[in-house]
Amino acid sequence: MTVLSTRSLRSISRRGLDRLVNLGYIWLGAAALLLTIGQSTQAAERLYFTYGPLGRSIAIEDLRTFAETGETTRQLRWYLNIANVEPEKFRQILTKQIPASLERVDRVTYSLPGEFVLSQVGQVIHTKSRRANIQALRSSLIVSVTDDNRISLLEFLENYPTPGIYIDGVVLARVVNDVRGIVDDIQPVVVAIEEFLEGLVCDCENIQP
Repeated sequence: MTVLSTRSLRSISRRGLDRLVNLGYIWLGAAALLLTIGQSTQAAERLYFTYGPLGRSIAIEDLRTFAETGETTRQLRWYLNIANVEPEKFRQILTKQIPASLERVDRVTYSLPGEFVLSQVGQVIHTKSRRANIQALRSSLIVSVTDDNRISLLEFLENYPTPGIYIDGVVLARVVNDVRGIVDDIQPVVVAIEEFLEGLVCDCENIQP
């Protein structure tokens, strides 16, 4: 895997790396979606971000230290600077807790809708071999909620059952664009509904008793 230099990374565009941080929000949304519809003792050690043939990595332990103390390593500061993200904002993304019972997570992740969501997320977050992505994601979710019926992005990363977690920046960029496209498409509908409801309120107020 080719190591990214600062110059080559900036040539990809700052927005490309900013999407790495947006992954936190995408993951939270995917987890919430899973919650609405064999544990492993091995823990992930590094998080790899790839963009085509290019890539960099960061130790999961550095993310844990940052989440607990606010202290950043030189490598993490470099990521945050390139992505133009405030450290405290990223810290909140890592540590935000989502309530989830073990029974519910187990039931949902083994359901057809749940496996579909996992398959989509697995295109962005995957194993090195890109195999058994659904199983790896499911295992991480289940292990994370086992102790306290809560899950955070940091716990999810730590409990991923392979030494490395890989994030595909190219696919992530496409997902972000697709989500933005959906939001743009439904915005006119939302506005029309709001105007319709406002009209009903006005008509009701004009009715004489």
